[in-house]
Amino acid sequence: MKNTLKAYRRPAALSIAMLLAACGGGGGGSGSASAPAPAPAPILSPPPAAPCGIQIVADANIANGKTAGAAALSCGAPLTSISWTQVSGPAVGLPASATPTVAIETRQSGAIRLRADAVLADGTAASATTDINVGAAPVGSYLTLRVDHSVRPGTDTSVRAWPVLANGDTLTKIVWTQTDGPTVEMNTKDQRVLMFKAPDVTADVALRFQATMTTSSGKTDIDDVIVSVDRQAAQPDGYIFARTARVHPYRAASPYAGVLGRCTYDIGLFYKTSVVNNFCPVNTLPLLGSEPGAAAAGPSVSQIMNRVLVSHDFLGANFEAFLNTQDPNGDFRRMLGGATAVVIGSHVRPSFYTSATGAIYLDANNLWLTPEERDVVTEVPDYRLAFDDELNFTGVGRAVKNNDYVRRRSPATERVKRDQSDLLFVLGRLMYHELAHAGDFFPPAERNLNVSQSIWANVSSRLTAKTLPSDVLAKTYALQSAEMKGLGQVMYQGAKASAVQKSYTAAQVGAFFGSDVASDDYAYSINGDSSSREDLAMLFEEFMMSYRHGVQYDVGYTNVYKDDMSSDDLIVAWGMRGRIGLPSIEPRIKLVLQRVAPWILLEDVRDAEGKDAVQRLARPIMMTVGKSWEQNLVLSTGTAMSKTSARRVVTDEDRAAQVREDVMGRRHAD
Repeated sequence: MKNTLKAYRRPAALSIAMLLAACGGGGGGSGSASAPAPAPAPILSPPPAAPCGIQIVADANIANGKTAGAAALSCGAPLTSISWTQVSGPAVGLPASATPTVAIETRQSGAIRLRADAVLADGTAASATTDINVGAAPVGSYLTLRVDHSVRPGTDTSVRAWPVLANGDTLTKIVWTQTDGPTVEMNTKDQRVLMFKAPDVTADVALRFQATMTTSSGKTDIDDVIVSVDRQAAQPDGYIFARTARVHPYRAASPYAGVLGRCTYDIGLFYKTSVVNNFCPVNTLPLLGSEPGAAAAGPSVSQIMNRVLVSHDFLGANFEAFLNTQDPNGDFRRMLGGATAVVIGSHVRPSFYTSATGAIYLDANNLWLTPEERDVVTEVPDYRLAFDDELNFTGVGRAVKNNDYVRRRSPATERVKRDQSDLLFVLGRLMYHELAHAGDFFPPAERNLNVSQSIWANVSSRLTAKTLPSDVLAKTYALQSAEMKGLGQVMYQGAKASAVQKSYTAAQVGAFFGSDVASDDYAYSINGDSSSREDLAMLFEEFMMSYRHGVQYDVGYTNVYKDDMSSDDLIVAWGMRGRIGLPSIEPRIKLVLQRVAPWILLEDVRDAEGKDAVQRLARPIMMTVGKSWEQNLVLSTGTAMSKTSARRVVTDEDRAAQVREDVMGRRHAD
C-alpha cells in the first residue's frame, strides 16, 4: 500500500431562478488471503503552526502500473493558482497540472520528483517538491483507484476502482473505508465506485480513502486515493452560484484572461437589485459577436478560445480541435456570437447557460477522448434523475441514423477512446442546445448593447416585456397540454407528483404528448411563469442534428425502468422517431430559425420540389406498441443498416448499460 509523504516549504518572498437557465460534467502492493492484515494508512498530521506556504501530501511508494497522487495544500492564504511540473524521473503525464491535486499513471520503475508552484491569495509565492518511488509491478490480480483529485467544499465527486484480474480470477467484492480527513457519507451502492459530498472546511484538507479487493481465488489487494478539499470563500447574499469549481483561462495570454473568471464563474458573484450587484459591464467582457469580423460570419476559433475557462487544459485543446474539425458550416461559431465565454469543468453537471453572465457551462463528460482524460470527470449523476421516481412510466430516448445508434457506447468499466467525430454526437448536440439559449437571450438582432451596463441589464427589460424569441414562440404557437405542463414540473423542476399524475400510464402520457406540438417533453420544463426556454432549445437542437447530420431522435414512453433492466424489458406504449419532422411543428421551427439562426434559411437552396430545409426533414415514424424498446430500433427498411445494427448490443450487461443511457439521455442528464 502507499506510504504518505509531506513536504513543507516556507513562502518565497431579480431572483436567482430568473437568472439561471439550467439544462441540461493511488497505488499499493498486492497480497494474498494468507497474508497478514495490512498496516493502517499513516495519519495525516495537521499543518504546522509555523507559517508556511504550501505542503504536499503524496504517495511515497507506488507499484508500477498503479496510479499515484500528490496534493498541494495551502497552510497560509487560499490558493489562487497552482502549477505542477515533473522535475526528474520516468516521464509521466500531468493532465491536472493546474489543480491542487495531480494523479500520475506509472509505466516504468524509478524515482519521480514533482514540483508544485503556487500563488496564494495574499500574493505570496510558494513552492514544494515531492518524490514518488515507483517499484516493481504487482504479481497477479491487483486494484488501482482512479484518480486522486481536488474539489471545492460541498461538491459531489467520485472515485472508480479498477480491478486488473489475472489467471482467470473474477471479482468477489470491493470494500471501501475512509482512513483520514473529516468524515463524509460514502455511497458505494456500486462497489466499483465511491461517491461522496466534499465536507465544508475552513482550511485545505486531504481526504484519504482505501479500497480492498477480494477475488475468486482469495487474492486480496489494497489501494488508496487522495481527494483534497480546496477551501472557498463563503457565498455572498444574493449569490448566483451555490458553488464553483477551480478553473483557469485556457489561454493565459488571452486579453480577457484577467476577467474571465471573476465575470463568469466566481463564488463572489451576487445580484440583489439592478443597482446592488457586482456583475461585469459589457465593456469588460462583451459578447463574442462584437469581436472584429464576427458580425458577418461569427467569431474565429482563436477569438473563441480567448474566452474559454477550463478545469483541465486538455478540455480546451479538445474543444478547440472540435471547432476546427466538426464545424464546417460555422454554425457553432456563429451561435457563440451570442455568448460571452465558455466554461468547461470536470464537475460541471448539468450543463447550462445563464443570462447573468452570458456564458455557457459545459460538462466535461462531453469532451474527453482518452481513458486518462475521462478519469478526471465525475461520475456523480445529474441530481434531476430522481425527480420522476414516483411516476408510473418512464420516458426514453436515443439519437439514431439508418436504424442505428449514432452515439458509440463508452462503458464506464472499460478503458475506451473516442475521436473527434464521436464528439459530434455528444458535444455537438449539447452545443446546439446551450447556444440556442444564448441565441434566445441575445439573438443576432439584439446584440447592439449598452456597454456600460452588464449583460443581465441588457436583457432584463426584454425579459420583463416577454419579447425573447422563446416568448414569441409561446405566444404564436403555444404548447397546449395541461397534463404535460404539469408533468414537466415533476420531471424537470422537482415538483412533487400528485395522485393523479402518479396514476398516469405510459400510454396516457404518450397520448398527451403526441397530441401537442412539442418536439420533446423537455419543452415542458418551465420555470415559474416564464415562457419555456427549453421548447425553443429542443426545437433548434433537433432540427440542427437532423438538418446538418441526418440524425433523428426517438422518443418513447414505457413501463417503469428499474436498475439493471435491459432494453428488452422496456415495452413501448407510445413512441415516435423523428418527431421534429411533423408538419404541425414546421412553423415553430421556422420561427426559431428566423430569430436565432437566420442564416440557415437565408443560405438554404430549395430542392427540385421547391422544399426548404425545414420541409425536407424526414417524416416521423411511429413505433410498434407492445414491442420492446430494442425491437423498435429498426423501424424502416431499404437502408444499409436496416437488418443489422453495427452498434447493436448483444450481452445482458450491454443491454442494461444501453437502456440506462437511453433513460438518462431522455432526461437530459448527459
